Amino acid sequence: MQHGGFFDLAVYGISKEGADALKQLATDMSALNNDIQECGKKLTTKISGLGEGLGIYEEQILELVAGVNQTQEKGRESVELLTNKVKKMAADVEAMVSAGLA
Repeated sequence: MQHGGFFDLAVYGISKEGADALKQLATDMSALNNDIQECGKKLTTKISGLGEGLGIYEEQILELVAGVNQTQEKGRESVELLTNKVKKMAADVEAMVSAGLA
């Protein structure tokens, strides 16, 4: 099943409520993306703060967290593209509702 076209809109309903649900989905995706990035930064700071207490493992742990943060940063753009597509779908639903197609 392919996503991204007119038929996906039916999942949310061609209605004001459907458009609102799509807008909320876009907002939630964006917020989650930001939260993941912020949590990665906080984790790095927390681990760095523990420093000596982690002994020989500090550097290895920081490298692992840096790898996760780097992967998240690469995926960030994809989530932003998806968020923009969902916003477009919401606008399409609103246009259909305004045109009396719902």
